[in-house]
Amino acid sequence: MIESLLSLSASAGWAGERGLLALGVVFFIGALTFLPRPPACIIGGLLFGLWAFPVALVGTTVGAVVAFLLSRYLLRSHFARIIARRPRWKLIVTAVDAEGWRLLGLLRLASPFPGTASNYLFGLTGMQIWPYIAATFFGSAPQILAFIYLGAAGRTAIDSQSISAAKLAFTLTGCALAILAVWLVTRRVRSLLALKLAGSSR
Repeated sequence: MIESLLSLSASAGWAGERGLLALGVVFFIGALTFLPRPPACIIGGLLFGLWAFPVALVGTTVGAVVAFLLSRYLLRSHFARIIARRPRWKLIVTAVDAEGWRLLGLLRLASPFPGTASNYLFGLTGMQIWPYIAATFFGSAPQILAFIYLGAAGRTAIDSQSISAAKLAFTLTGCALAILAVWLVTRRVRSLLALKLAGSSR
């Protein structure tokens, strides 16, 4: 589905702003469903370069906010029944209520469960909408940027005949460093989350 939606942006008449709009719709839908975000980021980077980053980030954030509001005001009883059967998810809701937006931001960096599920799960917390938006926006940015940069680097490598070897090497090195940084941060955040969740369960 991701590939078919994004292929529209590569067809005649879908370049530029219209293609970026299609990309934003993909990320919006992905935040409401279980479409995998990393492949969409890589494809977006291949098609649009780093211009895909702000579009993907805004689309992801808006979709996450819609899911949050649906869970809080329309589907609350449904999701409450779901987490009642999953003690770990209930623990996370309790921990977010206790820690606030700081923990939510960490969960955006390194969530122990799918990001789409967390969008609905956080609607059951007492989190206010503006801290939720800020934590989602800034917490999601590093991973989105890393994968879009990976796609953009792939695009540069494909077009390597038109650029210098030095620029290509610089781009690929920057991509590798970005992925490494996100991996190191994610591993550290997972350790911190494990400690926080363990403390909340006592």
